[in-house]
Amino acid sequence: MTKTDDSLTKDEDLELDELIDKFKNDDDYFAHIQRTAVTHILSKNTKSGRPSAEERLIKLLINNRY
Repeated sequence: MTKTDDSLTKDEDLELDELIDKFKNDDDYFAHIQRTAVTHILSKNTKSGRPSAEERLIKLLINNRY
């Protein structure tokens, strides 16, 4: 598990781990996340509030941490 800027609860950490496993093993989900990451980069999309597990996964991909 790669450490992020903010501290995660055990549930959030587990959810992110599950999404990472799905990202590595599911081609459709991999493509979805890649498309979402590109859209995020191009739109400079920023949301306020706590990011979801999928948003954290995208942030990891964008920052080349994973």
